Amino acid sequence: MSMQEASRIRFGISSFATVRQPLAEVESALAGFGVGVEVMCEVPHAWPAPVPWQRGNLLALHVPMLGINIASTNPGIRKESASQVIDVIGEAARLGAPGVVVHPGAPPHEGVLPRDRGLPYAIESLRLCAEAAGAAGLEVYLENMPAIAQFEGGPRIAHSYGAAYDELRHIFEAVGHPSLRLCLDLGHAFLSGRGTLEALVADEDVVHVHASDNRGGRDDHLAWGDGEVSKSVDLAHDLPRSVRTVVFETNSLEACARSLVRVGAWLCRP
Repeated sequence: MSMQEASRIRFGISSFATVRQPLAEVESALAGFGVGVEVMCEVPHAWPAPVPWQRGNLLALHVPMLGINIASTNPGIRKESASQVIDVIGEAARLGAPGVVVHPGAPPHEGVLPRDRGLPYAIESLRLCAEAAGAAGLEVYLENMPAIAQFEGGPRIAHSYGAAYDELRHIFEAVGHPSLRLCLDLGHAFLSGRGTLEALVADEDVVHVHASDNRGGRDDHLAWGDGEVSKSVDLAHDLPRSVRTVVFETNSLEACARSLVRVGAWLCRP
């Protein structure tokens, strides 16, 4: 990506930085950065609907993480999970957000069922969600997930689908819907290995990016420049040309501010 191409990207911050507080209480602080915002539709931060956002300039909504599993082998949980994603799509349409970030779901416990048993369910659920998004004139951004060690020096384990690039592409291609695109989480990709990171930064189905830093062991959500990820990826040059939005998904508003300053004043625009 050239500097000219990068200058066309819309940059913003995620309300993940304030997810422990009600969105209504931090809306002005988030909007005060003067960049776009991705709202985490997490309970009780900004969910259930209606999402209490009145400032416009939304880059995306992120579906709830806690308790949601669109790949669940339990049909009741799977149905409710897909239903909540579709409800978030409805809120995105109401608020004028162009897309919704969704996780690909988690496999069943390895001691009960094979890991791949939930993959057809993830594909089925995502197809329903993509159809709903298409009908609303929006997109669904399928996010890659991390592989994380349970203890210092232990093996990295993918507790969700879509940590490995091949698995993410399998799900994406099996859904095969024009309203389904990819969200590249750079911190997740770094934790999943150099091969996954390199493949994703070259994948032109990526249109939405989460940027945060970590030290290589956990998904720390540090300010961009405070860890190892930023040493491997140059946001101005390394992202796919297809990228439209980059969101700093950090663990505090201070980390959001440091990230915006470090990547340059040219990013700080609505």
